[in-house]
Amino acid sequence: MRRTRDDIISDILEAIDSKINRISSIMKNVNLSASLAKKYISMLAEEGLIQDDNGEYKLTEKGRKILEQLRNMRKMELELANIIYEVRKEPVVFHQFYSK
Repeated sequence: MRRTRDDIISDILEAIDSKINRISSIMKNVNLSASLAKKYISMLAEEGLIQDDNGEYKLTEKGRKILEQLRNMRKMELELANIIYEVRKEPVVFHQFYSK
């Protein structure tokens, strides 16, 4: 399954939050090519989510807030997927809805 832009951003922010903060380490941990890693890191820096501190990236306060929101979104997505899974497991009995 292909990752979305938000998934990649979340993965990069998670890596940096976990002290994986050099570009080569981020590339390996997040499974990105050098060009894609540079593109995303540049974008995140321009948006003020991360900052370069002598070749090591750190989350800004804005970056921490965004990461927390992304974590909450992932949690809700998992909860929704579990609800959908449980609903699909239950057999539908139509006579309950159409009984006279």
